[in-house]
Amino acid sequence: QRNFTGEKIELTFDEYIKLKDPSEEIMVSPTVGKETKFQVKKNKLVIVPKQKLAENTTYNISFRDAVQDINEGNPVFNLRLAFSTGDEIDSLSVSGNVYQLFKEEPPEKITVALYQADTFNIFNHQPTYFTRTDKKGNFTITNLKAGLYRIYAFDDKSKNLKVESKSERFGFLTKKFNPANKVDTLKIPLMQADARPIKITSIRNTTRTSSIRLNKAIDSVRVESEYQNYFIKYFGDQQNEIVFYGILEEQPLEDSLKINLHLQDSTGNKLDTIAYVKSVKVKTIKEKFTINFTPTQYDYQAGTITTTGNFNKLISSINTDSIYIQIDSTHFKAVEKKNISIDTLYHRIKLSADLKLPKTAKDSPTSNPILIFGKGAFVSIEQDSSKARNEVIRIEKEDALGSLSVDISTKEQNYILQLLNGKGEVLETKPNVKKHTFSFLNAQEYKLRIIIDRNGNKKWDPGNFEKSVEPESVIFYKTFDGKTSVPVRANWEVGPLLIKF
Repeated sequence: QRNFTGEKIELTFDEYIKLKDPSEEIMVSPTVGKETKFQVKKNKLVIVPKQKLAENTTYNISFRDAVQDINEGNPVFNLRLAFSTGDEIDSLSVSGNVYQLFKEEPPEKITVALYQADTFNIFNHQPTYFTRTDKKGNFTITNLKAGLYRIYAFDDKSKNLKVESKSERFGFLTKKFNPANKVDTLKIPLMQADARPIKITSIRNTTRTSSIRLNKAIDSVRVESEYQNYFIKYFGDQQNEIVFYGILEEQPLEDSLKINLHLQDSTGNKLDTIAYVKSVKVKTIKEKFTINFTPTQYDYQAGTITTTGNFNKLISSINTDSIYIQIDSTHFKAVEKKNISIDTLYHRIKLSADLKLPKTAKDSPTSNPILIFGKGAFVSIEQDSSKARNEVIRIEKEDALGSLSVDISTKEQNYILQLLNGKGEVLETKPNVKKHTFSFLNAQEYKLRIIIDRNGNKKWDPGNFEKSVEPESVIFYKTFDGKTSVPVRANWEVGPLLIKF
């Protein structure tokens, strides 16, 4: 209908109806207000907009599964309504697909929205035109005027038509388009990235530590202070906390220590600020010193073992006399300090040592060396010692393992090839290789993933909406039948698989 002037919209059906989640299922675009009323009486549906309808505007109503027959609850299929408050009904449309960057499953009920103003901010403003995706992530926004638009998508859990990046997935495209030129293949990547500005939320001082808490996790921290020799900095249990240790015993005469902080998060947001920390004599409960290691991995090609771990207290000393590898009942190999590296900021530890095994040992499934950490192998900065721990190094028979080779065809300069297990965990990472073979693989399902590393920093970056930088692309290898899993069996040599992008 054209030149509509009514204050409510009334629809009549050929049988009695009922509504299911109308505020969720019925999409009115442009929006007419969150508190729009939907009323049913017998076979009539009345929509009372919260806001007055704008002049010379085309409205589109998508009912999705909201309108159902009263007896069996069957929804009216693909029910849509378009009307205009002016002389013309706009008829252009845009369509495409929303997909998850790091998952294969299509996202459901994702809000897809358009905006035109360059000053529009998806975190602060509500869109005029929007819709939701179907079960396959597909979407269509209809009844548009010609003009330049940008598009974004988000999981509107808060139902306020704004992106809450702390808890909602979102994605965006930076390039403008005009629906007057057929636009039906847009692909919007969905990701989780906290885009809020970095803020300090609290500073907590104790006798030996000062903790600066932030509103979100950060990627990097740089500290400038004339008192840098008085403390050691490291992240807390999560990367939204920076801990400064050791400011008590050698604290200068000043009551507080001035620290210049330079912080940056994964989206490129920065915070340069000043904080003051000090020692406050308070009673604290002393934590037990713990170090947790991952299962030790054996590299057949390099003839090395590797294990990584994390610790809850700073490590002050390592007793390598208490760390060694028992190859069998009569052969032992010492671990040296050069085999151990410590990252204080992230409280991580890595042990990597040579372990050349004779051929007979590799062939024997019962010949598993043991990595031994004796009691007191590690001593914390509070002088408590680590517990004893033995870690069996599992070495499979070579004929029980397989390999997977890859050929890459691309014009991209920087990219990252990743081998994943069936759970999606990254097992190996190889940057900028044209050919590669993943050898000595356990018999199981694997996945291959490519990250287009536009800035060459050897990690995935989520981009930044306010700087008009899209997230780096992620590509999964797919077989001819569309599957992403690649089986590797004992003694198999799979590939080479061609990945072209």
